[in-house]
Amino acid sequence: MTDADKRDRIIAAAYDVLSEKGYDKASTKEIANTAGVAQGLINYYFPSKDLLFAEVFRRETEKYCKSFDGLIVVDGKPLNIESISGLLEIPKSKALEEPEWFRLRYELFAIGLRNDAARETLKEMLDTKRKHISSSLQSITGLPPEQSDTFASVLYAIIEGLGLQKVADPTFRYDDAYGMLAEMLGAYYEQLIKKREL
Repeated sequence: MTDADKRDRIIAAAYDVLSEKGYDKASTKEIANTAGVAQGLINYYFPSKDLLFAEVFRRETEKYCKSFDGLIVVDGKPLNIESISGLLEIPKSKALEEPEWFRLRYELFAIGLRNDAARETLKEMLDTKRKHISSSLQSITGLPPEQSDTFASVLYAIIEGLGLQKVADPTFRYDDAYGMLAEMLGAYYEQLIKKREL
């Protein structure tokens, strides 16, 4: 097994343990057992738990961004409520199919807010997510970069907030909320098209 393989196993194990136990209760001993490596190897690759956390956060961000890659495929057709609803299925499905993924992200957000060493990583990862969504929005809508960036910030906040409500309360009317979001985005998109036609 190469160094890269060992490091990847540690990060994957840390993700699993953090998802299940949370940051405070996750021990490097348990992470090592899950990864099938010696505990000292974790300290070799990650001198502190915060550095391991930062790498898990970076990997989570890559995974989150990849979940939006399907947004840029619209077959050259104008967007409507149905196609917008279809595009929103990508982020919507995450809280339903992988609630631990959402729980871990909220844990990582909290750590980034209360831990000075992790705050820069949090800021960097949030910026990465916004930029990825903004790039997808630009491809779909043709909005200029500044407007896409602002739109991405709002859309990202809504998606995170809806996911949080669903994970915290399984009875939350998640489908209804996403239906209304699709309608709002559809109305916004129609206004953009009308402005361009003027």
